[in-house]
Amino acid sequence: MKKTKLHDFELCDSPSSRMRGLMFRKKFKKPLLFKFDFPAKHAIHSFFVLFEFDAVFLNDEKKVVDVFKRIKPFTPLIVPKKNALFLIEFPAGVAEKKGIKTGDAIVW
Repeated sequence: MKKTKLHDFELCDSPSSRMRGLMFRKKFKKPLLFKFDFPAKHAIHSFFVLFEFDAVFLNDEKKVVDVFKRIKPFTPLIVPKKNALFLIEFPAGVAEKKGIKTGDAIVW
């Protein structure tokens, strides 16, 4: 198991910040860290997201449960294979560049 350190990020922990996510943004300044209210297979979409991005779902122990690379704009449904409490949205290519895979830990 590899550990990756997440440094500078934008926290999305309110219903409105989680709902907006990357929608309508023109640039991707820093990763978004979503904290959900409870672990579940939280589905996301990329409607109104104008660029590709990577989505990394983590459980309550901050271990990666699923990785989606280079999600295209207007993808209707992205669902992790296992329950997740956290989601990190990275600029496209970051998950591959950092070698993030299922079972790894991400700490902040």
